[in-house]
Amino acid sequence: MTAGIDALLIEDNLSDAQLFQELLTSSELIETTLYHAERFNEAIQALAANNNNFDVVLLDLCLPDGQGVELVKQIKALVPKIPVVVLTGIQDQNVAIAALKEGAQDYLVKSDTFSPERIKRLGYVDVGNLLAKTIQYAIERTELTKKLEISEERYALAVQGANDGIWDWDLKADTICYSRRWKTMLGLDNSDISDSPEEWLSRIYADDRSDFERKLQEHLDFHWVNFACEYRILHSDGSYRWMLTRGMALWDETGSPYRIAGSQTDITERKELEQSLYKEKELAQITLHSIGDAVITTDEYGHIKDFNPVAEKLTGWKAKEARQRSISEVCHIVDSNTGQPLQNPALQAIKEKKVISLSNHPTLISKTGEEFGIGDSAAPIRSATGEVLGTVLVFHDVTEERGRAKQLAWQATHDSLTELLNRKKFIHSLDEAIDQLMEQESQHMLCYMDLDHFKAVNDTCGHAAGDQLLRQVADLWRGQIRQTDILARLGGDEFGLLLYNCQLSRATQIADSFCQSIQRYRFMYDGKVFNIGVSVGIVPINSHTTSSEQVMRLADTACYAAKNKGRNRVQVYHPDDDGIHRQTEDIQWFSRVTEALDENQFQLYYQTIEAAVPGASDTRLCEILLRLPHPQTGEISPPMAFLPTAERYNLMPRIDRWVVESFFTYLASHPPIPKTIYSVNLSGSSINDESFIDFLEEQLRKYPVNPQILCFEITETLAIANLQKAVDLILKLKKLGCHFALDDFGSGMSSFNYLKHLPVDYLKIDGTFVKESPTDEVLCAMLQSINHIGHIMGLKTIAEYVENTAVLEKVQTLGIDYAQGYAISRPQPLL
Repeated sequence: MTAGIDALLIEDNLSDAQLFQELLTSSELIETTLYHAERFNEAIQALAANNNNFDVVLLDLCLPDGQGVELVKQIKALVPKIPVVVLTGIQDQNVAIAALKEGAQDYLVKSDTFSPERIKRLGYVDVGNLLAKTIQYAIERTELTKKLEISEERYALAVQGANDGIWDWDLKADTICYSRRWKTMLGLDNSDISDSPEEWLSRIYADDRSDFERKLQEHLDFHWVNFACEYRILHSDGSYRWMLTRGMALWDETGSPYRIAGSQTDITERKELEQSLYKEKELAQITLHSIGDAVITTDEYGHIKDFNPVAEKLTGWKAKEARQRSISEVCHIVDSNTGQPLQNPALQAIKEKKVISLSNHPTLISKTGEEFGIGDSAAPIRSATGEVLGTVLVFHDVTEERGRAKQLAWQATHDSLTELLNRKKFIHSLDEAIDQLMEQESQHMLCYMDLDHFKAVNDTCGHAAGDQLLRQVADLWRGQIRQTDILARLGGDEFGLLLYNCQLSRATQIADSFCQSIQRYRFMYDGKVFNIGVSVGIVPINSHTTSSEQVMRLADTACYAAKNKGRNRVQVYHPDDDGIHRQTEDIQWFSRVTEALDENQFQLYYQTIEAAVPGASDTRLCEILLRLPHPQTGEISPPMAFLPTAERYNLMPRIDRWVVESFFTYLASHPPIPKTIYSVNLSGSSINDESFIDFLEEQLRKYPVNPQILCFEITETLAIANLQKAVDLILKLKKLGCHFALDDFGSGMSSFNYLKHLPVDYLKIDGTFVKESPTDEVLCAMLQSINHIGHIMGLKTIAEYVENTAVLEKVQTLGIDYAQGYAISRPQPLL
């Protein structure tokens, strides 16, 4: 690795400067210390202060305080012996040649040589080595130039200042004499080449010899003033060097040439530079025609000079047709929203002499009338002196991108199934409407609509049918509202309607028309016909409305009140309406129970069930009860406060499972009391839930609980309503080893008739018969009859509501097996 190179980088782009530093650091060839100057004047001061001790200057031609080839000229005037390498973004062959003529040793275009794609393809080390070689060669060429200057000064004394090799060909004798410089160019000594012209000609590259001989012969035959030819000739090291040979012949009186002499100049480096520039130009042309963006260049008047294939595709113009035409004629650009013509950015860049980009979503109208959404920018092309020579306009097709953006924007605000607004957009519109009313004396109406019997369609025909029904309902209602109103699907089978500046009477009429249209509507699917309905809750929105959350909650309450009153009807929210008040309480309890399930806030209690006659049985029972404490006050809510709501909102399956799992968790850490059977209540939902038995089996596998200490209770009413499923569940539980109890027996219409079909172990007699039995002979007789039938069927009987000594004594007298109530024990927390 060559060491000790001090380089001055003049670059105002910090990211480019950092890139060059990283590339040089990664190079395996040169150990370089890089000094960085962001301004040209700062670099000039550094050069003066450093006593010209930099080995090389790396120069950008576009700086805030100077631009173009003039920068090279100034540096070479200040430090003529320090090589200059141009690292620039200007892709202009003329600028490159001008820079080299001013003394630059090399000219590299940053976007080509150091592009991210090239670095990614070759790697930092290879690209760093390329930059290092460029610096190394620049320094070497400068040093060679210095040596050449000294040699040329010496040689000038002998050959009158000639800088080239000299040759002299005697055409009569057919011998050639070469100067030392001529031979040195080819690495030859005096003895390495004879005076025969054939030896010179034999060293010429085969493809170039015929051209050399032809031009020489034409000069001799036609007496042309000068002979000149560029060709390759073999060097002693085996390489071929490019030479420029020039000469002039002498003719005698007869017109016959007798002598020709001339010079030979080594132009290898120039040829290599030309080839390099040619390759870069070709690369630029290939890149221009390969990139996915349309690229158009113009002159300073806005007339098109170059046109790549993407530009042809988007504009509809062929390149040969577009050249020399005005850019505004070929690129017709309009505002995508208004359709109004926009000023062409290329012409604007020429006028304002700066980069121009249109930000208002321009649309390009092609020659064929096709429209493309484009993203564009135009930049001026400057000369070395900063004069605007033209522009380059770059744009790409963003039609699909804009289409996706519009689609995403639509999807963000609409329901994809019905194409109505979605809940988020509807709530946003509702918030805006509420805000507007703070400054206006008017009112809007919110209608909250829930389809009746929609679940029957889903359950009968599947979700595809339900989706089709929702689309048809949306289409039906879409034609019944004003253009200013907003109809949205809020989720599931729920819809919202916001009526702007509407009186309550008119809102009621519109809601009634919705109900009537749905009532007349018949949904047909797969040969089946369904009648559906809609329940509508209406809430006025005025200056007293505080939030969208509040008004949506009230509308939902009114909607469910409409359902409770018979469905397919309209209910206007009134704060003093008893039905709405009850519905509000239901919704509050629904929220409270859901929160309790999610946050594990329920609490288990227990109440013991003892033998009615002490010592009559060595087995006792213990019923597991559910309570709901308030999260802040700790006040306990009894089951009848929240269970009806839980049943209406289908929360009982979750509650039953929570009780089972929580109780099993308790038993896993608290050994059960000996000779005690624990009783757990089940809801009708669990009876109908075919997966409940699987859940129970999973819990029994998970927790070490003996099934024989478990007893499950269902009420007589639920058992009769779901007789077959109740029987199936009881048999499956008994097969696991569990016991079963029939609760509230005697409350049904045909209790004894159904009892023989239910394989239960315990019969819990409805407390209505028990608590009044000491004072009511009829109830006492009924209680005695139920106990007698139970014993005949081999069942243990349990008296509920044994609240005092009198009731307990009556229960004992009648021979009932067990007693439950405050006279026995009160419910206690299960700790």
